[in-house]
Amino acid sequence: MKKLLQKNQKNNLIYAAIMLIVFAVFSLAYNAPVITGGMALSQPDIINYKGSAEEMLQYQKQTGENIYWSDAMFGGMPTYQTGASYDGYWVKKVDEIFRFLPRPADYLFILLGGFFFLGFVLFRNWKYAALSAFLFGLGTYFFIVIEAGHNAKVHAIAYFAPFMAALILIFRKKYIIGFLLATLFMALELLASHPQMTYYFGFVVLFYFIAEFFEALKNHSIRDYFIKSLLAISSVVLAFGMNSSPLMATQEYTQFSTRGENDVTLFEDSNPSGLDKSYITHWSYGKLETLNLWIPNFMGGGSVADEESKPNLKKALENNVRSPEEYDYYQQYLYYLPTYWGDQPFTSGPAYQGAIVVFLFLLGCIIVPGKWKWWLLGSTFFSIFLSWGKNMMWLTDIFIDYVPLYDKFRAVSSILVIAEFTMPLLAAFAIYYIFKKEFLKPLEIYKKTLYVSLGTLGILLILYFVGANLFSFATPVEAQLPTFVANGIRADRVALFQADTLRTFIFVALAAGLILAYLKKYIKSKEIVIAGIAVLTIIDLWGVNKRYLNNEDFIPKQWVENPFPTEVSQRLLNEAQKGSPALMQIAHKIPVNHLLNELKKQNPGHYRVFNTISSTFNETQTSYFLPSLGGYHGAKLQNYQNVIDLYFSNDSIQMKKLGILSGRENILNLLNTKFVVVGGAQKPQLIQNPAVAGNAWFVSQVLPQESADSALVKIGKIDIKNVAVAGAKALKFSNENAEINLKSYHPMKLSYESRNEQSGYAVFSEIYYPKGWKAYINGEEVEILQTNYFLRGLEIPAGTNQIDFVFEPQVIQRGKTMMLASNIIFILLVLGGIFYHWKNFRSKKDDEIEISKN
Repeated sequence: MKKLLQKNQKNNLIYAAIMLIVFAVFSLAYNAPVITGGMALSQPDIINYKGSAEEMLQYQKQTGENIYWSDAMFGGMPTYQTGASYDGYWVKKVDEIFRFLPRPADYLFILLGGFFFLGFVLFRNWKYAALSAFLFGLGTYFFIVIEAGHNAKVHAIAYFAPFMAALILIFRKKYIIGFLLATLFMALELLASHPQMTYYFGFVVLFYFIAEFFEALKNHSIRDYFIKSLLAISSVVLAFGMNSSPLMATQEYTQFSTRGENDVTLFEDSNPSGLDKSYITHWSYGKLETLNLWIPNFMGGGSVADEESKPNLKKALENNVRSPEEYDYYQQYLYYLPTYWGDQPFTSGPAYQGAIVVFLFLLGCIIVPGKWKWWLLGSTFFSIFLSWGKNMMWLTDIFIDYVPLYDKFRAVSSILVIAEFTMPLLAAFAIYYIFKKEFLKPLEIYKKTLYVSLGTLGILLILYFVGANLFSFATPVEAQLPTFVANGIRADRVALFQADTLRTFIFVALAAGLILAYLKKYIKSKEIVIAGIAVLTIIDLWGVNKRYLNNEDFIPKQWVENPFPTEVSQRLLNEAQKGSPALMQIAHKIPVNHLLNELKKQNPGHYRVFNTISSTFNETQTSYFLPSLGGYHGAKLQNYQNVIDLYFSNDSIQMKKLGILSGRENILNLLNTKFVVVGGAQKPQLIQNPAVAGNAWFVSQVLPQESADSALVKIGKIDIKNVAVAGAKALKFSNENAEINLKSYHPMKLSYESRNEQSGYAVFSEIYYPKGWKAYINGEEVEILQTNYFLRGLEIPAGTNQIDFVFEPQVIQRGKTMMLASNIIFILLVLGGIFYHWKNFRSKKDDEIEISKN
C-alpha cells in the first residue's frame, strides 16, 4: 500500500511538471506573435509608463545610481510608484525566474501555474489542479487588463493562488513548507506593487480565517487555530520585511499623495482622509451588469466597438439619410456610439468569468459541503456587492467611512477580482465533489446536478426569448439622438445580447450533459468528463478573450520599445495603413514628438512645458522629452492635485467666486513654464511664455499662509515675482539687485548661485515635498519652507551663496537595512527547513534499513 501511494505521488509530480510545460506552450500559443521575437504587445498604460520614466531611466543609465525623484511629470514627484529600483531586492530575481516567457505570455503562465499549485494542494491530484487552472487563468478580465497595460494588477492577481495554497498548507500542519512558501509568495505578491489588488485579496484571506475559526470551534481545536494563524501572520510580516524599501517609501509618499489627507476644503464631496467618494465610486459595476460574468455581451461588451458589431445601426443610417452630406454627418454615430449600455462611464470589456465556470459555481453552491463553500460563497457575494459601489451606496459608505484603507483606492468595480478568484475555485470544488462519491450519494448528486442544470438553462432560455422586452438596452445619450439612430443601436445591443445568451446556453448544456452522462454511467471515465470540461472552457474563454486581446494588438517590437518616434518612417506608415490602431496612434503623435524633440535640442536648460493639445493631465508624451506640467499617474501629490482641480478644471463659476479667473497664468509662471504647445496634433505650434518667473527668484514680501485654502487661493492673485505666501506671519525683504541662477540640474541635486546685497527670501520653482529633500547654503543645512502652497522657499543671507537641494530619502536607507535583515532571516529559515527535512529523511531511511535487517 505504501509503495502504491509513493508511486501515485511520483506520477502526480511527473504529470504536474508536464502540465507546467503545457501551460508554457499554451501561453505562447495564445500570444503567438511574440514567439519570433520581432513583435510585442502595445499597451497604453505601458506607453504612459515609458514616457513618465524616461528621465529617471536616462539618469540611472548615465550615473549608475538609483533615481528616486523626477521632474518629468506634474512639476516633480518621487519615482517610488513609477519604476524606481532598489538595492538588495533579491526576491525580484525569483520573480524573473517565474516570468521567463516573453510578455505577456509570462503573465498568463503564472496565472495558470499559480492556480495549478493551489489546485494541487487542495485536491492532491494533477487532473483537478489542471482543470482548476484553466477555469481561473482564462478569465476575460485578466486579458482585458493585460491589453490595457495594467501589468502590475495582473502580476499581483497571479500570486493570489500560490499564497493561498501555502496558507492552506499551514492550516494542514505542514508548518515548515507552508511558512516558507507563504513568505515567498507574499513577498512576490508585494513585489508586484499593486496595493489595491493585494488589499482586496486580504478580504479573501480574512474570510478564510473566519471559515477556519468556525471549523476549529466545531472540532475543539482553537489552540491549534491560533498557532496556525500566528504562523501565517508571521510569514506575511517577514514578506513585508523583504519588500521594505518600496513599501516604506510608498507608505511615506501616500501621506502626501491623493490617497492621504487633504487639508483643502474648497471642493465638493471632498474626503479629508482619502479619495473623494465620487472619485472612489466613479467606476461602479451595475447590479444588472453583474450578469456579464455569465453572458459576455449582456451589456454590449466594451465602450469601443467596431463597425461590424453595429449592422442594424448602419442599416438604419442607410435607410433614413437623404443625402451624402447627411450620411457623412450621421456616420459619426457608427464609429463613436458604443454598444455598451451599462452604468460605468467607460469600460474595455466585461468581467466575463465563463459560461461553464458560473454554471459549476452555482452547482458548487449546492453540492460542496462545509467551510470551502461558505468561504468561497461569502467572499464572492461580498465582492459583488462592493463592486456595485454607488449603486449600493449604504454599504459602500460603511466601508469608506469605517474600514481602514478602503478609501485609498478608486474604481471599486475592480474588487470583482475576488469573485474572479473564488468562483473558479468553487467551480473546481464542484467537479471534485461530483467524483468523490463518499461525500454524497450518487443519486443525490445526480438530482442536484439535474436541477441546477435545468434551472440555469431555463433562465438562459427566458433571457434569450424575453430579454429584449425585459431590459432597456439604452443609455441617456440615445434620448438626445434621432429615433432611427436610437432604434438602430438598440437593435444591435439586443442582437449581441441574444447571440451571447445562446452561446452561454450551448456551453452550459454541453458541460451539464457531460456531467449527467457520467452520473447516469453513459460515460464510464471521469477523466473524459474532466478533459471535456477543460476543452469546453478553453474554447469558450479563448473565443471571448480574443475579442479583447488578439494578434492585432501586437506590433513590431521597435515601436513598443520606443513609442515616441520623432520622424515618420516608410515602414511605420505602411504598418499603420494596414489598420493597426496602436501604430496609427503612434504615427499620429509624431508631429508633436518632433516639435518637443527639437525644442529640447534648441533650448537646453531646465524648464517645463504645458501641452494643451492632448489631455494634459492624462498623457506622458511630453514627459518623455521635457519636464511637463502634466503626466499620467493615479496618485499625484495632493497639493499638486489641488492646484489642478482649482486652476485647470475650467470651473469658471468657482474661479470667479474666488477672484482667480486669471490665476492659471500665475500657476504657469510659478512652475517655470517656458513654452506652451498649442494647435492641433498634426500642426502643433509653440508659444514662448514671456512672463515665466524662472527657476528661482527673490521676492520683496512674504504673506502669511493662514490656511491651506487661503494659500491655494492667494497664489492665483499675487504678483508672484515680488510676493510669496509662506509661514505664519508677514515679512518684508529687499529683492533689489538680487539674483539667483540655476547652475546645474540633476533630478536629485539642484545647484544654484545667488547674489544679493541684503538677506532675502527666494522662491524655487520646484515642488515642495517634506520627506527627503535637504537644502544647503554654503554647505550648511537650512530649513526648506513650504512656499506658494506647493513650491519651496529659503531665507538666504546677504552676499554670494552656493545653494544646493539634495534628495536623500532616509526611508530608502532604512528600508534597505530592513530588507537585508529580512532576506537573511528568510535564507536561514530555508536552510534550516532543508536541514530538518533532510534529517527526517535520513532517519526514516535508517529505520527502513533496520526493519529490513530484522
